[in-house]
Amino acid sequence: MLTVHQIINSPVPSNCFVVYDKAVGEECIIIDPGSRRDNELFDFLDELCLTPKYIILTHEHFDHCWGVNELVERYTIPIVCSFLCAECIKYEKKNCSVFYNNKESFVITHPTIHVDAIGFKLSFEDYDVHFFVTPGHTDASICFTIGKCLFTGDTLIKDTRTVTKLPTGSVVRLKESLTFLSSMKGKEFVVYPGHGNRFAFDNYALECAL
Repeated sequence: MLTVHQIINSPVPSNCFVVYDKAVGEECIIIDPGSRRDNELFDFLDELCLTPKYIILTHEHFDHCWGVNELVERYTIPIVCSFLCAECIKYEKKNCSVFYNNKESFVITHPTIHVDAIGFKLSFEDYDVHFFVTPGHTDASICFTIGKCLFTGDTLIKDTRTVTKLPTGSVVRLKESLTFLSSMKGKEFVVYPGHGNRFAFDNYALECAL
């Protein structure tokens, strides 16, 4: 059975998720590790004897990728994201870390797997991961599914208007992305957003994001 464990990143609160299925293996996927230090994440992985296979980033902002460098140094695992995200995380201004704290700004230069280059599909244990480009919050934003789990980053957060005022944000493109996501209703997905709590997708009004 697929399990999704939530960790609240710090010092800026956002969601990091660890996805695994102990019935089929010890590997896991880490989504949006955005903590300055990964201690809580490391403790959880050690406790359950999980080995990370991929890091997936929903977009480039520092509060969703601050822990990447520390993770890669420890596990030497690939980063999976959009091509645009891979470019943005290389620059402290584009990942916005310099605007949060100039003294602790960072860049990520590790090799990445671009979802655009792998046909927007990835295999993980007995599951397929399906990716979708969903610009609006940023041009680099993606959403993806694993089983009945839909991970939306900052594209869709429960009862919250999606932020479109940051660089490359766009209300027009967000509307297009929401129109696409609406086609996924009726399939019993549970949304795991970049902030806040998970929620049932089928009964959710996507207009809340606008």
